[in-house]
Amino acid sequence: MEQADLQPTRPESAFVKTFPCAGCGAKLTFAPGTRELRCEYCGTANAIAENDARVEELDFDTYLKALEGKMEVQEVEEVRCDKCGAGQTLAGSLFAGHCTFCGAAIVSKSYASRRIKPKSLVPFQVNRQRAAEAFRRWVRSLWLAPGDLKRYAQSDAGLTGVYLPYWTYDCNTASDYAGERGDDYYTTETYTTQDSQGRSSTQTRRVKHTRWTPASGHVEKFHDDVLVMASKTLPAGITDSVMRFNLKGLVPYQPEFVSGYQAEAYQVTLREGFPIAKQSIDEAVRALIRRDIGGDQQRIHSVSTRYADVKFKHVLLPAWISAYRYRDKVYRFLINGQTGEVSGESPKSWWKIALLVAAVLVVLFLVLLAGGKG
Repeated sequence: MEQADLQPTRPESAFVKTFPCAGCGAKLTFAPGTRELRCEYCGTANAIAENDARVEELDFDTYLKALEGKMEVQEVEEVRCDKCGAGQTLAGSLFAGHCTFCGAAIVSKSYASRRIKPKSLVPFQVNRQRAAEAFRRWVRSLWLAPGDLKRYAQSDAGLTGVYLPYWTYDCNTASDYAGERGDDYYTTETYTTQDSQGRSSTQTRRVKHTRWTPASGHVEKFHDDVLVMASKTLPAGITDSVMRFNLKGLVPYQPEFVSGYQAEAYQVTLREGFPIAKQSIDEAVRALIRRDIGGDQQRIHSVSTRYADVKFKHVLLPAWISAYRYRDKVYRFLINGQTGEVSGESPKSWWKIALLVAAVLVVLFLVLLAGGKG
């Protein structure tokens, strides 16, 4: 069994660094969709060296045992910029950000006490311009949103590039189940109707029945990279639908990819994340059981599942996050930094909703009127 490496093995300053431009000395920023750092002022580009490290799966039980009895506390702290000396605090649960005064990368010193640090990430593929364009398209698609909302989407709305923390879990499951298989069959029934003048007529109809038989069995499945967000910053309502990533894009962690962006520390621990992953795993197991039972319908009465060979990764995944104010209320949205998919909150136009309801009622009235005449 592998030995859990939970202690920092290098100075924390190496985890998030500032990369000065060789041309003008300004801070270089990672350019999405490339392997380059670019200067926003003089255009100088520096290639990011290839990393021979591998994206590895770590043993879940080994790390839980090593973490036993150890507390991890993320506290608000005063951080001093190494470049200009200004003191400031990092917002929320961020462990990496920018100096308010000179723009240099700053990192929380308390992050050095974190037992697990991300060893891989998906670099940004969507740049700020594409993210702003995606947001404007999303606003135009909101039919029930107020018409004047579109002018609020003409700027980038303060877009911030953030690497969000995630856990991925792998495991093998072996499940014994008991249930029933339903096979549908049809019979023909005859019945009599009368019209408005009292004349009778004979009609037939097909009636569906289901024949249920007991079913039981055993299924096994390997679950690969079940993703769990380790942040509590954003509501699930705007993250679930948009945070779908291709994890084949994971690369070993290098501080160059974080340069110019913020990064958040995990708030959901390794132990807390696995029960969340199990919800998705159990859904996949039940789908497999239904296929194993077969037939037209299935009933599952009991499932006993064993989870083995649980592995995990702690990864960072990219998102553009912002908020816009509309009539004194703040609405949040985010954009997947790999795919450009958008999700968010939006105001509703009550007159558009009323118009839609009225249109539906008119259609229903016309349908009922036509049925009455028939």
